[in-house]
Amino acid sequence: MSRSRRSALVRTVVAATAAVGSLLAAGCSSSPAHPSGTTLKAGAPLHSLLPKAIADKGTIDVASDIEYPPFESYAADNTTVQGIDRELADAFETQFGVKLVFHNTAFDAIIPGLVAGRYDMAMSAMSDTPTRQKQVDFVDYFKAGGGIMLAKGNPQNITTLDDLCGKKVAIDKGTTEEQDGQAQSTKCQSQGKQPLDIAIYPGQNQMVLALQSGRADAALLDSTAGSYVAKQTGQFTMLAPYQAGFFGIVFPKGATQLEQAFAKALAAISKDGTYRQILAKFGEDTGAIDSFTINGATS
Repeated sequence: MSRSRRSALVRTVVAATAAVGSLLAAGCSSSPAHPSGTTLKAGAPLHSLLPKAIADKGTIDVASDIEYPPFESYAADNTTVQGIDRELADAFETQFGVKLVFHNTAFDAIIPGLVAGRYDMAMSAMSDTPTRQKQVDFVDYFKAGGGIMLAKGNPQNITTLDDLCGKKVAIDKGTTEEQDGQAQSTKCQSQGKQPLDIAIYPGQNQMVLALQSGRADAALLDSTAGSYVAKQTGQFTMLAPYQAGFFGIVFPKGATQLEQAFAKALAAISKDGTYRQILAKFGEDTGAIDSFTINGATS
């Protein structure tokens, strides 16, 4: 994956240990502004599809855990948001004529924030699952699978989830991989093997650093983000994805008009080629989908 600016996560992984704390702190800046060259106007192609409250406000508040490249991360200034989701947001601004303002939010706080009405929506590479659909709605826009990331060269010869029995496994808090890890641990025990020794970390940066330092034997994360880190740092090995599913743009229950507007916006930028161009820029066009459904996950 070719990018002119390396993500905050990659900078953290390759930085000297003494610099790690300051870089992680910088990655937690709140509510970053996004300087966009988009001309915002009521005459934008899909402006009329927006709920009146959004159109009147002129902005859409977007929750996002901004340490998950290639979907979202901070540029070198630790303020500007970059990545697939930010560039899709730029395309949505053109379609709707309103600003999409990203607010840095811990991943496990995104759904509670949507339910509480603090944000209008979320873009954070979140997996669409039936369990999450009980609280929020998804407009699906990408397909990926769970992934196992290992130290370079795979020194422990781990090839599947079953090989993780008794191993130290790092997982990002609130992700579907947390459920995958617990399910695999139960499976190991049912087979008379040692359970996974799971350590839950508050963000992907800390999880990857645990693997790098040897505090973890493996890390569970989505295959797209894991492949990105492995390619950029050269320090890790990614196994083939497991359990492919959808990522979705996330909305509070009851935001039907806004959900439908974004489904139509995705169809529009898919038709004109923008959608696939953005994914291809980050080397992730294999995750492109052809139709953008609401709550498409069934398992």
